[in-house]
Amino acid sequence: MLSRKEIMIKLRQTTSLLLLVLAWGSAWAQSVSGPQQSAGSTQQPAGSGQQEGTPPPPAFGQDNPPPRPIENPPLSGLDEPALEPTITPRSFLLPGLEISESADSNIAGQAGNSSIHSVTRAMGSLTLQRLWSRYDTALNYVAGAAFYGAKGIGANQVHDLNADQKILWRTGQLSLRDSFSYLPEGSFGGGSFGGASGLQLGAGGIGNGFLGGGVFGGHSNFFGPGQLGSLGQEPRITNVGLVDVVEQLSPRDFFGPGQFGTLGQQPRITNLGLADVVQNLSPRASVTVAGAYGLMHFTNNNLGLIDSRQVTTQAGYNYSLSRRDQIALVYGYQNFRFPGGGADTFATHVASVLYGHTISGRMNFVIGGGPQLTQTNDVLGRHQHLSASGRAMLRYRFPKASVGLYYDRYDTNGSGFFPGAVSDIARMNYERQLGRLWDLYADVGYTHNKRVQQDLLFGVNSAFYNYGYAGGGLHRQLGPDFSLFMAYQFSDLAFDSSFCTVGPNFIFTTSCSRGSQRHVLSFGLDWHPRPIRLD
Repeated sequence: MLSRKEIMIKLRQTTSLLLLVLAWGSAWAQSVSGPQQSAGSTQQPAGSGQQEGTPPPPAFGQDNPPPRPIENPPLSGLDEPALEPTITPRSFLLPGLEISESADSNIAGQAGNSSIHSVTRAMGSLTLQRLWSRYDTALNYVAGAAFYGAKGIGANQVHDLNADQKILWRTGQLSLRDSFSYLPEGSFGGGSFGGASGLQLGAGGIGNGFLGGGVFGGHSNFFGPGQLGSLGQEPRITNVGLVDVVEQLSPRDFFGPGQFGTLGQQPRITNLGLADVVQNLSPRASVTVAGAYGLMHFTNNNLGLIDSRQVTTQAGYNYSLSRRDQIALVYGYQNFRFPGGGADTFATHVASVLYGHTISGRMNFVIGGGPQLTQTNDVLGRHQHLSASGRAMLRYRFPKASVGLYYDRYDTNGSGFFPGAVSDIARMNYERQLGRLWDLYADVGYTHNKRVQQDLLFGVNSAFYNYGYAGGGLHRQLGPDFSLFMAYQFSDLAFDSSFCTVGPNFIFTTSCSRGSQRHVLSFGLDWHPRPIRLD
């Protein structure tokens, strides 16, 4: 078990190393690619929902065509279509600060018991996007602390670092991505930030202007009012208050590590390193290949939750039926390991057929599914189980509102409760602009997780659990740089059989129940200055 001091040393070392690598890569890319495009070139304002900064030109055509947006990227890839494809991003640097106060009915996540305590959060963020002709770099870091009024909990640190480096050529691209976090709770529902509507920082106000729509949080990046992301004539980014740096449903989530459910304050380290390649074979056909390694480690594991490691690979073939329609054949492989647990390992083979329909600037629809074969090796022996996997997504943008509906089914690491689970995950987002200064937003999520294999010594002794949350809030712009927000969220964790939890002092068993409920009401103030143009 690592001490808090050792954890912080590792966090500082990891962050320093990643920043050095990104800085070296950016400097090298600038020296190779030559001078950057001027303000009057084809690059345009940031934060507008663009898929990529300088995407590769058409796979077949003239040698040096001007860069253009990719309005319908491959279905099997990790980038997603933008809902504002006519505007391309610029290079910029954006800092931010946020202070919030919450009333939390169940900070410790005690089963069948609750009491209201206060939580004070102070967060800071730094967002960087740097573009060259053939190389793009994006970095988003959110850090801060949460101070809990409940006796025995004290304070917890919050760190979330996301990085993306793209290398582009005429017929494709290579993306190197990494997502690291140190959070006191699971990320589904954003409990570490006071709920899914509680974070106003970082990539949350940028839209799809970051390198590809699925880099820092996937689908929900597109939510926001019409004034989102104007780095051109009005160089400022208006914040919309959605949690884009925490885990959302996206093609990337198949690669892990899953955190679909949380119980009290259980700090954990998660990291996902991922590399993916897109190669065009013809004007209509392309292939994608991706590989990833993910881990989840609980640093103060008084509930006996299960650490996990995950290796994932995926390959796909995509064919464009028309400018708006695509089909894809996808194969994926997952291998899960659980160090320190009684269960050994299990693997999953997934085959899927996907269909996508995109209306540029308005709608993105994806649906598909196929069989998945799960091979387990637990205390009961070796087994194989055939089930179904699937994915459905609808994103639609109205003149003053945006809505997103998402559903996924695949094997996950069990979120610390089980040594592996078959997870059904659904989310709904809605945002509407109310006049010039107000925004209304809502966020609902639900996940059903069925145990894959047995472990008698670790985790929760249940066959399945359900976790859901529902919340929303209001956001008001106070001026060019400041805004206020108010948010509420209800969450519910329910197992099929009774389990016990410990109190805030982590010593005595206090209650046993099948579930744990939680209400969080938050108020906050955030600061976003004018973005610093780097081009």
